Amino acid sequence: MAERIKDIKRMEIPKEKMKQDNLDELLDVLSENKEAMLETVRFFNLLHESGNLAMMNAMVAKQEHIMGNLAFEANNKPNSTILHNFTRLIEFLGMLNLEGIDELTTRYTRKQKEEGTEVPSVEDVGFIKLIKTLKDPEVSRGVYILLQLLRGIGHGPEETK
Repeated sequence: MAERIKDIKRMEIPKEKMKQDNLDELLDVLSENKEAMLETVRFFNLLHESGNLAMMNAMVAKQEHIMGNLAFEANNKPNSTILHNFTRLIEFLGMLNLEGIDELTTRYTRKQKEEGTEVPSVEDVGFIKLIKTLKDPEVSRGVYILLQLLRGIGHGPEETK
């Protein structure tokens, strides 16, 4: 009868064969993606020549420090106010009725074509004409709304107690 197996030995692949297999696999992948690899090398060469590669390496090395400074600056009162107002502006832009705006601009363009008027060029608008235009109630209301929006962006959020 045969003797019982006591030890199982793994078949060891020599390191030289493993290196050669890895190198062959890498060469196959590189040859299959030649154009992409050449483009990647060109991209990194441009980053290196412009000095941006060293900057990106430094940023990755000091990312915790950079994120700490960014969080600190974002929490300062003036900066937090700007960020808060910016997010509110993005929310407002998301609530706009784009179909209504599209219809409004279409009607305005159609009206201009019917009347045969065009938007005056920059040379035609002077200071006096601008002042006269402000007498128009629609223009005045639009300017007022724009100024109120800018004032709102400039002020911080109201503190709730």
